[in-house]
Amino acid sequence: MSGALLDPALDRILLAARDKRERRGGAGDSSIVLRDLDPHEALALDALLAVSVRRRPVLPGQTLRLKLSELEAALRACSVDPRLEYERVGGRPLRDLPAERAAARHRRESFSEWLLSHELVSTRPGLADSLERAVVQGRIHSNMRPLVEAALRVVAALPATKRVQRSVLAAQLLDGDPHALDVGTPLHNLVVSLLIADANLDPDTSPRNVWAHFNVLADPVASNAVTLGLPLLGDGVAARLVRAAAGGHVVLTYGQLTMGGFAWPPGTPCFTCENPSVLIAAEQELGTRCRPLICTGGHPSDAVRLLLTAVANAGGTIRHHGDFDEAGLLIMRDLRERYGAASWRFDLASLNAALDANRCAGTSSVSSLEEVVGKLVRPLPEELELDILLSDLST
Repeated sequence: MSGALLDPALDRILLAARDKRERRGGAGDSSIVLRDLDPHEALALDALLAVSVRRRPVLPGQTLRLKLSELEAALRACSVDPRLEYERVGGRPLRDLPAERAAARHRRESFSEWLLSHELVSTRPGLADSLERAVVQGRIHSNMRPLVEAALRVVAALPATKRVQRSVLAAQLLDGDPHALDVGTPLHNLVVSLLIADANLDPDTSPRNVWAHFNVLADPVASNAVTLGLPLLGDGVAARLVRAAAGGHVVLTYGQLTMGGFAWPPGTPCFTCENPSVLIAAEQELGTRCRPLICTGGHPSDAVRLLLTAVANAGGTIRHHGDFDEAGLLIMRDLRERYGAASWRFDLASLNAALDANRCAGTSSVSSLEEVVGKLVRPLPEELELDILLSDLST
């Protein structure tokens, strides 16, 4: 008897046997239970087992209990390779799950041993603790070894002795690829997390500031701040640019601001708006008569945060206005918590006044700004309040 001649009525028990064999591995044994045999199955099994297994006749309707080893012995007695039959009925190669688990365990142990004994990791406790947790939690595993090796190569080269652009660092360390550390790549994410652990930084530190901590300049022109009338002191690039603009808006990049050479006048207040349309309107209407104004451009960029930090550190007050919507509230909360910013007509009374001025539905029955914003049919943008905002900005 050959595999091709086996009765199709045997397929159900072969499928059950295949499952048991995969679970038990190449040498293990187990019991197969097949319930409610139909006449065709009973006849085919009776003929198969009669070759090598002494037992009572197999009858329709009964529950068959059979050792896996007995079934396979019967197949071999008929010149049938059990493995080939299991793969035929299963439609895929037969697996050895115990062997796979053992191999996976060996890979995990070997990877963990390699990682924790790595020259860099073994000398940096913060890095070692972070990596050990990541391995235990499965966030880093043996399949990621090439990625981990590349990440450790980058970490080992930092902090840079001389300020270096991230793209240049990537090209130097990672096979000449300047984009290997681009934001969003798995390697970038892993390196940033390792640097945070290595330096014991706040986990919420922005990637750009993490790189800066290690003397790496990340996308120096991608992050910027749109400004008007900033009274920056000093002879740095940013200070010279705002003085040269004289009433015109200036876009300051993160790279320019990190060069230093500027300071905020002690105690000088600053206004911030969420949308560039407010700043451009102030430029057109007020020019050199505009109070210092920084546009956050929505959620503040790292460049904006550098400027706001300078204002706050110099004791200057920050007054912020934004769109009356959920995002606007989040931005206001962030600025208040980080820089002590105060409201610039961005409170419940100001919103109710703006709603009245724009003939929007009133919300006098609610008691907080968050409640009012939550009940608005549509957000109230800054652009609808330009006149009153410009009057506040006029010196």
